[in-house]
Amino acid sequence: MDIRLITVKEDFEKAYGILNQREYPLSFYEYTLKHDLYQNHQKLKLVGIFKNDDCIGTISYKITPCPSLGKVLEIKEMHHQGISAYVVLMDFIDDIARDENCYSIKICKNEPARLNNSVFDRFENFLKGLIN
Repeated sequence: MDIRLITVKEDFEKAYGILNQREYPLSFYEYTLKHDLYQNHQKLKLVGIFKNDDCIGTISYKITPCPSLGKVLEIKEMHHQGISAYVVLMDFIDDIARDENCYSIKICKNEPARLNNSVFDRFENFLKGLIN
């Protein structure tokens, strides 16, 4: 298994492919914008687990400073295919925290919200709402 930071379009497509598109509210465009490290370093980082060049799991995270706890590793989304990918992801969370010198790990149970940053995003979401 190969674990790497997802930054190229082909890996984003593979990572987006493991999501349940009927339940996941973000389009591929919004998904890539959410994790765009080149435009804004404060956005989420996306790490993928690849087996035979197929994505089997992803972690979406960011590091936030906290005055009382030091650095906090915030896991925003975690998607996986099967228990073996889940175990690898949980072990890798500890590795990320250790490498980034984080003393706390926060796993958020949030529904991924739509991005409504521009009129085009709102229009796309409106059209998707009509289809569903």
